[in-house]
Amino acid sequence: MYLKGGGIYYMKKSLFILIVAAVTVLYGCNNNDSENNDEQSLPAEDAEEVLSEVANESGESFAEANMQNTAGDIIGNVRFYEEDQFILAEAMFEEGISSGFHGFHMHETGLCEPEAADGPFTTAGGHYNPEGSSHGNHPGDMTALYGLEDGSSYLVTAIDRLRPEQLINEDLAVIVHSDPNNFANIPDRYTSSESNSPGPDEETLSTGDAGSRTACGVIQASN
Repeated sequence: MYLKGGGIYYMKKSLFILIVAAVTVLYGCNNNDSENNDEQSLPAEDAEEVLSEVANESGESFAEANMQNTAGDIIGNVRFYEEDQFILAEAMFEEGISSGFHGFHMHETGLCEPEAADGPFTTAGGHYNPEGSSHGNHPGDMTALYGLEDGSSYLVTAIDRLRPEQLINEDLAVIVHSDPNNFANIPDRYTSSESNSPGPDEETLSTGDAGSRTACGVIQASN
């Protein structure tokens, strides 16, 4: 199943079985190999095979973003596929993503400047949020990206808070952040030093405390 907005989207049974079976096989192979390898990782070609099955179900991508790091090197890509009632996003990084969870969002400006005066990729602006919602409900919010020990990362997720034409026409960017995203889920028993009220403060509601920007890609129509 896929995370979809605030809920869960159940895939077609055949596709779900295919992905679960493929991931199970890959996990089993990886565990066997780990006896001779201190670093467990999912080989890029195997992940590509799993994700290609999803892409084939969805047809050709209608939009994509080539992701660059703060040195200006391309380290991966994000592709978007149109389904009947949602958009399928597929992210693949073969390197450059530190281990653990990372905030992963669409931002409001398609401008990725690693050497921007205010910090890498700050030129991409804030989260894409035309309706002025609090963080966790931004149309640009996506499922967190998880980096493996070898620096690779693979993600397939469904989103339904924006339309394909928005991705193509509104000059947006995809951003990977340095830290995990809390989606502004701060219990009322906590009070920020920046606020007198319990729960998330203004910055958390805006950014999810996901830290600096480590990778950026401008969303463009696929060729």
